[in-house]
Amino acid sequence: MKLYQGFTLGVTVLAAALLTAPPSGSAADLGITSDTIVRLYERDDSGGRQRSLLPVYEFLRFDYTVPKTPGLSFHAYGWGRANLRDDFGNADGTTDGELLYAYLDYLDPKNRDYQVRLGRQYIFEGVMRESIDGVYVKTDLVPTVTASAYAGFPVNLQDVKGVGGDWIYGARVAQGIPGRYDVALAYKHTGNDGSTDEQLLGADATLLLPANITLLGHTTWNLVTGGLGEQSYELRFPFKAFELRPFYQHYRYEDFINRRSGGSAPFRYMSQFGEKVDIAGTEAFWYPAENIEFGARYKHYEYDKRYGSADMYTVLAAVRRKIFSEVGVEFGRIEGDIAQNRYYLGRAYAYWDVAPAFVTADVVYVNYDDGNVWSMYRKDSAFFASVGGGSKFLGKALTVKLSLDYSQDPYFDKDYRGTLAASYAFGK
Repeated sequence: MKLYQGFTLGVTVLAAALLTAPPSGSAADLGITSDTIVRLYERDDSGGRQRSLLPVYEFLRFDYTVPKTPGLSFHAYGWGRANLRDDFGNADGTTDGELLYAYLDYLDPKNRDYQVRLGRQYIFEGVMRESIDGVYVKTDLVPTVTASAYAGFPVNLQDVKGVGGDWIYGARVAQGIPGRYDVALAYKHTGNDGSTDEQLLGADATLLLPANITLLGHTTWNLVTGGLGEQSYELRFPFKAFELRPFYQHYRYEDFINRRSGGSAPFRYMSQFGEKVDIAGTEAFWYPAENIEFGARYKHYEYDKRYGSADMYTVLAAVRRKIFSEVGVEFGRIEGDIAQNRYYLGRAYAYWDVAPAFVTADVVYVNYDDGNVWSMYRKDSAFFASVGGGSKFLGKALTVKLSLDYSQDPYFDKDYRGTLAASYAFGK
């Protein structure tokens, strides 16, 4: 068995050995969470064909703290799916599944000054937002400096030209003083089939200015293509019950999106066309009371090649009750150079907690302008509605939810969906 293929298995076997080790007298901290989801799709597409689908999903999470070794724990999470009824001609079969993560974690139990993770894991840090089979370490070198590093095999490249010559490694160093500033530099290197697939250098900063003003900035440099892929800056101005957030973002897709075999396929064409986009605007919020929010957003999009420019205007309002209950409305207008970017959008939603039960509702309506590409297909609007409810049982360990969805848009004449979900938490 190759190292790449057997790495996660080895970690899982090691964790199993820890699980079966004799206890030292203290009770093990064991948590198991099961999420079972049954979905029903009934669809009438624009060609008059009726289709149906009945998939069943199981998501299983496992968390175990080793009683004999303070600070050591094991975590695993995966999913499986079986299609009980499938007339979509699924060439990949009716079953599927994946181990999302399975790793050992050690966190310094005294001062929490360092952490080590070994196994399959997600890393969201700096320019790194991927799953790897490998090792991750993090430590506080001095009171104001934090450093982290990782190395291993990229999970997303397992099925691309085999696993030989695949690797990933990187690091991040951050320095800051709480209440004043925080700056960080990050590096990421990905190899695929023996050659460099991706090499990124990123920087981000947070600066706390007088009058509680905050400046946030982030930039990413692609060392393979030699260009800046992403730039993002935002200011936050709080004043009593108001807050203003102007921002600017720039994306150069040939530097931002990996065009190679391990990249994101749905967006690769953006980089192939050499597309660039600038996004500028502002958000404003008013909180007249602790549980009431009013907001307005404006965004201007400026594409270099394919889409021209577009402006988005949005207003919203929300009322909250205690922690979980919320009712809100949102209305927006998109005004763009091309036809498909000219329409009105409205939404209303509610989530109301009446413990141990809860109810949800969500309605979205889109109205396309005359001449819009969708109106040319004799569709001048799109509609989506969802209602649901659920309750907690067995001392809140079991949660059962049921939702019903309906949509009608240019692609589908009628689309019905039903979801039944049961979540059970054992232990913790």
